[in-house]
Amino acid sequence: MESVGLTVCLLILQNPFEFPSFDSIIEMADLILNLALAFAIRGYLVFVLVGFMVYVTGLSDGLAKGLVVAGVALYIVGPPVLDYFVDIVGVDPLTFEGAKIAWLEYIGMTDAEFIHTLVTIGDVIVAVAILAGAILYFTPLAGDLKSKGQSLIVRAILLTPVLGFFHVTAWL
Repeated sequence: MESVGLTVCLLILQNPFEFPSFDSIIEMADLILNLALAFAIRGYLVFVLVGFMVYVTGLSDGLAKGLVVAGVALYIVGPPVLDYFVDIVGVDPLTFEGAKIAWLEYIGMTDAEFIHTLVTIGDVIVAVAILAGAILYFTPLAGDLKSKGQSLIVRAILLTPVLGFFHVTAWL
């Protein structure tokens, strides 16, 4: 069995990943800063939505709160910090067009498509949480299951307006 794993590992090593080649360090820094700007102006929603989804599942409340706080902090602090780094590195000022191109090149889909995918996953999580919560709530065997069911249903109901907002904004 180990020989199969070793063979796969050697095959992967024979075909290395294709990394873009850069003519200069400034070109690479410009790309990294453009990606960071794209993530600051578009990617913060990813942190917030994933944080809400983790909260609904009840897996880790601390992680969920940390993701939401990181998303809000990225949105507020991200662009000024990136401006400071642009001044230090000495590249051309960052633009929204450069950030959009970097986002499309490395994420592979527009921000609206990416958010829509996350919202769809969130819809599935809410549906499963409400169903599991209802099953736990109506299980007559233990009172502890009733409180866990209520908690799941309340958490799912908290995410529902956020997802509804993203569903409505697609038509605006």
